[in-house]
Amino acid sequence: MRAGQGAAAHAENAPEQVKDLSDVPSFPAIYAAALDPRSRLGGKRGKGGKGGAGGGAETLPNIAYRVRKVRIDAERARDFDHLMGGPATDLVHPGVLHVLAFPVSLALMARRDFPFPLLGLVHLRNQVLQHRPVKVDDLVDVECRVRDLRPHRKGRTFEAVSTILGEDGEIIATDVSTYLVKGGKPSAAEPSGTAPSSAASAGAVPSSVASSAESAGATGANASTSVGGRSRRDFEPPQPTGRWVLGADTGRRYGAVSGDVNPIHLSAVTAKAFGFPSAIAHGMYTASRAFTEARVDLSKPLRWDVTFDAPVTLPGSVLVAFEDDPSVGTARCVGWKPARGEKGPRRCFEVEVTTLGR
Repeated sequence: MRAGQGAAAHAENAPEQVKDLSDVPSFPAIYAAALDPRSRLGGKRGKGGKGGAGGGAETLPNIAYRVRKVRIDAERARDFDHLMGGPATDLVHPGVLHVLAFPVSLALMARRDFPFPLLGLVHLRNQVLQHRPVKVDDLVDVECRVRDLRPHRKGRTFEAVSTILGEDGEIIATDVSTYLVKGGKPSAAEPSGTAPSSAASAGAVPSSVASSAESAGATGANASTSVGGRSRRDFEPPQPTGRWVLGADTGRRYGAVSGDVNPIHLSAVTAKAFGFPSAIAHGMYTASRAFTEARVDLSKPLRWDVTFDAPVTLPGSVLVAFEDDPSVGTARCVGWKPARGEKGPRRCFEVEVTTLGR
């Protein structure tokens, strides 16, 4: 066993530390840290070796961040419901739980001992397992950790796991985001389309510069395969059931509600500063809007699975198709860009919501 491998094994076997934060971290502060040249060290980050996607000795920090007694803000939940096109209710959209925990997760990934730069992470998939309804004004604890670093043919993948707990320690919901670190020597150890770990087992433990960069990474995929690993040539769009027309202010409106003010979503001017020809929609905006339009019963346990394939540019439009299967309690939505000229249709995202314990 090499020295770097021994250190990695020791880190994995060490007991997990839990760091209590006094409050949910600020998105602007996290972004400012990510843009600090000292935070963009790439291969010099972390203690596990040469770093980067191909260093081979990287280890994820064995620490969880926790914020206790976070109130589900009624005004934010209402504004989130309205932004997604639904009525405000006392039951909280799971997208609100995601944006509640997301800055805690980002703060963990912005640590100096995190082996990869926050800029450039690609959000491949997201899965939320919600065991019971959450009401506005509820107090919850938020815990975030990272795990399951593994090879991927385009670099490395890992999971950021956020757990929402009740005041009595009951696990209410688990949010698992799968990220790709692009670069390094390609590996066949995990095909790009590998399914995410079960959020049910995650609950037992437990598009931002990171979250929003799912779309940024997707633009760099080759013509035949998306970052998510599914062949574009194989995509045959279903009959559309609707068209979303998204204005140039879509990212700003979502940012105002969620707090996620990543510059690549706010305007063409700020997006161009980061190499994008135009602003792109937050991935979790499209996922949350699809969830709302699927008319899910929030009073029941549910699982919400999302796969991202390509960015949705702003302003712009995307075709969507919804399909329900009452026999198994699922609602599905796929969103895509229609064919233009010689370019065929391109899938942007796919959402599936399953009602559990029917």
